[in-house]
Amino acid sequence: MRCFAIDLDGTLLNKEHGISDANQAAIKKRQAQGDIVIIVTGRAAFDARRILAQHGLDCPVIGANGAEIEVGQGRPCFLNRSSSRTVWEIVRSTNVFIHIYLQDNILLPQFSLVALQGGDRAFQEAIQAQLTQYGVEKVDEITIDQLDVIKFMFVSPDRLQLEHLEQQLLQLKICSVTRSGAYNLEVMANGVTKGTAIQDIARAYGMTLEDIVAIGDNQNDLPMFEVAGTAIAMGNAETSVKSRATYLTSNHDEEGVAEALNGLERWERKKEGQHGEYLGHR
Repeated sequence: MRCFAIDLDGTLLNKEHGISDANQAAIKKRQAQGDIVIIVTGRAAFDARRILAQHGLDCPVIGANGAEIEVGQGRPCFLNRSSSRTVWEIVRSTNVFIHIYLQDNILLPQFSLVALQGGDRAFQEAIQAQLTQYGVEKVDEITIDQLDVIKFMFVSPDRLQLEHLEQQLLQLKICSVTRSGAYNLEVMANGVTKGTAIQDIARAYGMTLEDIVAIGDNQNDLPMFEVAGTAIAMGNAETSVKSRATYLTSNHDEEGVAEALNGLERWERKKEGQHGEYLGHR
């Protein structure tokens, strides 16, 4: 038995934010064979569950980059309120779009909408996943001290601004910071990553990390690449992600997940050779 930990955006989901028939069939085939397929995403767990249900899939979910684990005794991992307040005070002085992930919804402060203005076409295309998320509620006032925050998501067309904000937050050492795209920054409780979540999953199922196969495309997937026995990067993945992968598969619009799920054992038998234009052993 193996456990496949699969990212959503840029991985299982195509550009239209849907799951192809081939990807659905490949997941169900693995489940029928006794393997475990887990969705490991930066999205809220409730949003991921909704997407899976729309496509007739039933999989455990790890949401918010590992802050929500819906397996075994898993429970949400909130930022402590002191850390939330510090992050909030810093970000309020910047011009970024803000999503505040709670257990049952996502808050969108109205004042932060101005940050979406002025971005080029690449920016607008890149942030569609954020703008179309389920459960977003626009609010005029935020009392951060009264909220149990699972994750902050910050978006801006100004990459230098995001880099500066990232450095500020990292220097404080009060939270975990990652990215799932060129124009966003994601902040969770200290120590929370997809990698720590994968370790929890292995323990919950009584598996070794060698039994875990991680599939992803972006920076927030690297922590699970580091701990999983096998790491598969999408054809559309960032170069830094591809360089850490065991295998490469096709991109998310060419059903790369199905290709990986259906072809993994064949790749393993031929790992010293080439496996097509997009495939290869590290």
